[in-house]
Amino acid sequence: MCSSFWWLFVPIIFGQFYFARSHRTTTSNVLLAVGPITFHLLVYPAMIWALSAVFYENTFPYRQTLEYELTRYGFILLIVYPASLVLYRLVEGRKADVQPRPEAAAPHREATFARSLVVADGAKRIVLETKDILYFSASPPYIYVHHKTKRYLHNETLKSVLAKLDGGQFVRIHRSTIVNISEVRSFRSRSNGDYDLVISDGTELRLSRNYAAEFKTKIRPGHQLTAE
Repeated sequence: MCSSFWWLFVPIIFGQFYFARSHRTTTSNVLLAVGPITFHLLVYPAMIWALSAVFYENTFPYRQTLEYELTRYGFILLIVYPASLVLYRLVEGRKADVQPRPEAAAPHREATFARSLVVADGAKRIVLETKDILYFSASPPYIYVHHKTKRYLHNETLKSVLAKLDGGQFVRIHRSTIVNISEVRSFRSRSNGDYDLVISDGTELRLSRNYAAEFKTKIRPGHQLTAE
């Protein structure tokens, strides 16, 4: 019969862990430590009484078994259940420490893009503000930077330079051309899907049908444009 006392630890501790997962207050911890002790004390004598009534001629009185349990095993109960709860909390805390925590929401940052471009002018290096660039044109393996004051040969590709620029200001209009939208003054359909753009210095550029949709989405209401 004594072995029944030890077997009771298994289901009671499992029950203690089950409730400990969702109850973490100080009051809950006290109840989770004291409750299993009380439950074990009361259930063990009842179980012994029931088993003896079924399998033995003599029935063990409930009170006698309870007194025996308190005398013989009381201190074990006082140690095991509080210790099991403490152990559970320690393991739970370590798991929480090693689990990746959701990163704090990064502060909103505005998209960064180049506001200037360094180009070569003979032996000199010149810094151009991108807002003053009219357009870029391809001249493999180089590109031309068409500034308001001068045209510069630049050692870069259209793809790489476009990645640095403000996508709201510069848009590709042809596989060989990137234009500054704010410098576009008018555009006229060629009736085949292509368009002719005229920019602020009077230069006429081809807008390919493959890039027309993106170009139109980036034209702002404030742009002074003439569509023909």
